[in-house]
Amino acid sequence: MAQNPRLGISVNLPQGATYDILLVDTPNYPEGQLAFHFLDTPRKITGIQKVAQLFLKVLMTTKGSDVLNNFMGTSFSDLAINANRTTSNQDLYTDLMLAVKDAENQCKSILNTVTSDDASQLASVEILGLDVATESITMFLRLTTNAGETAQVAIPFPELDLPLAQV
Repeated sequence: MAQNPRLGISVNLPQGATYDILLVDTPNYPEGQLAFHFLDTPRKITGIQKVAQLFLKVLMTTKGSDVLNNFMGTSFSDLAINANRTTSNQDLYTDLMLAVKDAENQCKSILNTVTSDDASQLASVEILGLDVATESITMFLRLTTNAGETAQVAIPFPELDLPLAQV
């Protein structure tokens, strides 16, 4: 199977794969906006797209806010909102690393079952870098499935127009 380094492919879904409903929308592409909702035309996803969608959903959900899955979520949203209030870039990186690891572990427990195909199972999430600018932060991640497919994801978030505190 050929590796596809980007999300959003224009080929038929493979036979025998496990599927999910597409919830991720990128309005005004390529501005980087991301929305979770049901689209007018329901679509199925599998493989790295399914893994990436669940990972982003778990990462961006505040822990305890989902009444159906109270265990699901991380502290990422709080970190994104308060990114400019951290004491240093290293502290922010450590906190983000913990949130990513938490989301990775939750995704593995949800996706990595005996009934799921390898292409739809999460093997690892790697933080490739963190770009801290004056008014924004971008975290770069690489997701890898158990079938060896990878996708790189960039997650930008604002610092509320305040520079990162350097203490």
